[in-house]
Amino acid sequence: MIDMYYDAHCHLNLLSEKEFKGTLADALEKNVKEMISCSTSFESNKQNLLLSKNFPQIKAAIGIYPLDTFELNEQELNRAFGYFENNIKNAIAIGEVGLDNKYCKTDEDKERQKNIFIRFIELSKKYDKPLIIHSRYAQRTVLEILTREEVSKVLLHSFTDSKKLMEIATTNGWFVGVGVNILFNEDVQKNITDFPLKNLLFETDSPIRFNGEKAMPKDIVRIAQKVANLKRIDLTEIEAQQEENYRALFC
Repeated sequence: MIDMYYDAHCHLNLLSEKEFKGTLADALEKNVKEMISCSTSFESNKQNLLLSKNFPQIKAAIGIYPLDTFELNEQELNRAFGYFENNIKNAIAIGEVGLDNKYCKTDEDKERQKNIFIRFIELSKKYDKPLIIHSRYAQRTVLEILTREEVSKVLLHSFTDSKKLMEIATTNGWFVGVGVNILFNEDVQKNITDFPLKNLLFETDSPIRFNGEKAMPKDIVRIAQKVANLKRIDLTEIEAQQEENYRALFC
């Protein structure tokens, strides 16, 4: 049996044409079967939906990055949600959406982000689509909102900083995404070592840079091998559970 892998969070629309071709070839060579290209700006939704239409191994997640929502007025935001309604049948998930308090200057900014996040949650429930969630400096608030709104299908992107919060995620049956930082970040390694494999998905956030190098979907195999080493289990067990997790959330 050929091991198959999945990149549950990347941004392939940000690659140059040359990088894109090489990325798909490298992913195929490493048996990365599917890649979910997440949207951030409104324009990126169109780009990712087009990629998913032209390349079957690419799946689109539609949404608006929390900080990008500040660029839209209410009329523009309403048009955006109308677009999401019209195109959600062609998306595998809603993302990346959520909260980001790093650059929020006022309580009003934070409250607006929360309201938009809840609109995305309502959209996910209406169409039974999983959420891919960004939560920088807002992890606990995100968990509180998801719990209150009784959300069931969740991937918490790069949610590996707090073992306590990760445990809350598992209690609710949500998935946590781990990326290339597991290769060199000892804190992430410690948190993942005892984290349930059945609640774990792999992601690259490509083309983000780690230690000066761009992460790419092919690096999913390196992530998988590192997790196998940390948990002292065979790589085939990792692959089988990833297949099960990915299908449970996205299929």
